[in-house]
Amino acid sequence: MKKKKGQILVGVIVLLVVLAILVPVMVNYVQNEAKWSVKESQNTNAFQLAESSVDRAYQKIVESTATWAALQSGEQLTGYMFDTVYSDLAGGTYTISITSGPLTQQATIIGIGRDKQNKEVRALKVVYGNSVLSDTSIAAANGVLMSGNGIQVEWGAIASPKEVNMYDKTHPSFWSAAGIKNGSHASDYADTNGATPPNCDSPDCWWWHSYNTTLPPMPTINFEAYKSSAIAAGNDPCGRAYYQAGNFSSNCTSTANPGKTYYIEGNWTGFNSAIIGNVIVRGNLTYSNGAQPSVHEHAVVPPTAWKQYCNDWDYYRSEFDSTPAADPPCLGGLSDSYRVSGVTYAIDAGIHGFVYVGGDFTIPNGGGSSDLIHGAIVVNGTANIDCNSSDCRIYYDPDVASNIMTTTVNLTRQSWQDSSRSWPSTLP
Repeated sequence: MKKKKGQILVGVIVLLVVLAILVPVMVNYVQNEAKWSVKESQNTNAFQLAESSVDRAYQKIVESTATWAALQSGEQLTGYMFDTVYSDLAGGTYTISITSGPLTQQATIIGIGRDKQNKEVRALKVVYGNSVLSDTSIAAANGVLMSGNGIQVEWGAIASPKEVNMYDKTHPSFWSAAGIKNGSHASDYADTNGATPPNCDSPDCWWWHSYNTTLPPMPTINFEAYKSSAIAAGNDPCGRAYYQAGNFSSNCTSTANPGKTYYIEGNWTGFNSAIIGNVIVRGNLTYSNGAQPSVHEHAVVPPTAWKQYCNDWDYYRSEFDSTPAADPPCLGGLSDSYRVSGVTYAIDAGIHGFVYVGGDFTIPNGGGSSDLIHGAIVVNGTANIDCNSSDCRIYYDPDVASNIMTTTVNLTRQSWQDSSRSWPSTLP
């Protein structure tokens, strides 16, 4: 009997020891869990405030083209240079920095959020770019016809909300919100199943994409700004006014005084000029046949030009940049980080600048034409890209495209990431 009582006593003592160990641990765990829950809630609030600060900054930089232009010129925006604490949201406070860069026509937003107890801080860094044409060489509102045997469009895509006919071209990439054809017959559609998905040449949409509902809108050109610039420029080197109220048929080699704008209210027919600057034609622009005057330059191959040659990789490597491997095409896909760097290419283009055509755009279809345009082209009508010369080319220039004057800012997000930032010491 005494032995049983002793065993029970030992068991009770062991249980008490175990409880003495476990109870404090459990109490400590419960207490810490409460702290962790509070900390997580505070961290979530800070993150949400950082996201809200980025949204506020985005709305600021798209409020007008004047705001964007001021930012790109290096001007700092009051209230968006870590100089203001915003407390309009219930969860806490936030502050914002907006700076230009890192590249041309880009802006960097850093938003810092802090919970209302000032315990947790989160920060986000987002880069936006003003992608007026989104690496598009020719954007035509009423469709594109690439019927010439000799024409090549290099370094930038071809896009239209209407039908595009690439006529057996193997580059660049073609994008349409309607159908894409590949020949002169009614049935020559690259996408044989119509608007029913899939609507790509491959799962990665390397070469063409029809019935694409994500195409950027046609840019809204600031005609008044271009018109004012042309009027202020006076006369060109040939004695003709840069601004013409009606139709125009004269030509001029205007390279000695670069950067000017030709603004034609009507049609420009028989175009045969060499121009470093902008050409704004509110009517039709029609080239003359025969050799065109040109501007010789060693142009820089755009950093992402390689993306236009996923169906013509050997051509790209032999013509422009032999650095990347020949196989597989397009490296790791269109999102690959590869960038062309420091590669130049000799061009003899008739125009280096932005070309806008309010009607139809028609290039020469033969007669010794060679390089035509180095820049970016927006056509409100149909782009008739029909040239049978052996080396008839149009080259995309992203710098020209990024500096197109528009009445709205069309931003696309380039990057988004967490940032290790503390709350600015200059702010309360």
